Amino acid sequence: MATLSPQSSHQERLDLETSLSRMAAQVENQLANAVTAFERRDLAAAEKVIEGDERIDALDHAIEAKVMELLQKGPLPEDALREVMTVSKLAGELERVGDLAKNVSKRTLVVSREAPARPTSGVARMGRASLRQFSDILNAYAARNLSAAIAVWSGDDDLDQLYNSVFEEILVAMMHDSSNINACTHLVFTAKNFERVGDHATNIAEALHFLLTGSRIIENRPKGDKTSTTVVSPPKQSGSAAG
Repeated sequence: MATLSPQSSHQERLDLETSLSRMAAQVENQLANAVTAFERRDLAAAEKVIEGDERIDALDHAIEAKVMELLQKGPLPEDALREVMTVSKLAGELERVGDLAKNVSKRTLVVSREAPARPTSGVARMGRASLRQFSDILNAYAARNLSAAIAVWSGDDDLDQLYNSVFEEILVAMMHDSSNINACTHLVFTAKNFERVGDHATNIAEALHFLLTGSRIIENRPKGDKTSTTVVSPPKQSGSAAG
């Protein structure tokens, strides 16, 4: 088995970080473009996001191969091993966010061909909020800023609360106008995709906490998604039947 000198190990870990930074930039760009395409009902832009997902997958596979190659060369010091494993975990989180951006764009292709449904603006707000959260955690990771990572982790509840509100708005729209059902169904899934982006941002925050401290966040993750128990009363019918 080949062994790594300290200098060689350090350089390979730098290369790994560079690959992760490149992947993070690509995924952030994909998510931003997916949000914009949804807001503007831009079919061509949505198609580009869908096509671009293959590049994200290729970067993920390349990082996975580099991690395996590095680990096979011999034991690493604890801090270096923690760094390598964090990169591996983050690559997986980024790949999933790339998938979510692609899924949003697929829904955009459907929704944009129909008359705009009222809840669209709420879902767009969710998209912008999830993009801010994702960008904030990428900046926190790049700067190794633990307090900024904790802020993202703590702020996930805000995105969940927005999701609850948007979800209820979509249900109400579906009840009031059956012609909205198809578009609104896709809006539900789009909103859920944006909510999941927030979950991956908190996963990255937890990984950064472990990287910097060697321990996990001991508090329970804030989780405010209540859509599984949401009940919306149907609209009242005008008039009443004669007794």
